[in-house]
Amino acid sequence: AADALYQLIPRRVSVELLSEYGIEGQAEQEETMTRELLSFTLYWVSAAINAHIPRKYREVLFQRVLELIQAGWTTEFKIESIKWEDYLVEMEERRARYAPVGDYEGGAMAASEEISDLLENEGLIQPEDRPKLLVLLPDLVPLDKYQDLLSQCV
Repeated sequence: AADALYQLIPRRVSVELLSEYGIEGQAEQEETMTRELLSFTLYWVSAAINAHIPRKYREVLFQRVLELIQAGWTTEFKIESIKWEDYLVEMEERRARYAPVGDYEGGAMAASEEISDLLENEGLIQPEDRPKLLVLLPDLVPLDKYQDLLSQCV
């Protein structure tokens, strides 16, 4: 299940990918955008694991996904400005930020608004790009696919 989840996780978020959605990006922001979207993705992967996998296997499964990401940290994700250990701290901070809104009915949209706020505040997207980001997020972070995959594992 971890390998299949890993295959669904978006890798490097490039300027070209953003431009396909009409979002103006800059090459020097790719790494930060990749990290932020990875943290957002991992919040939802964790939520899907918690919803579909028996408690005693949840942590093992999530840790295996993290190990796969770590193995591709500098190659597939092309992240070099932050050490893996430091990223884990950042990821947990982001998960804590998304949980209060994402864990409720309508949470996917609320959490998408939350990451939009974050990206806009960090200067990674312009205010006029918010609606475009809300189109991009479900394509990059396919919650239904995570849920379908994990419900088959039970």
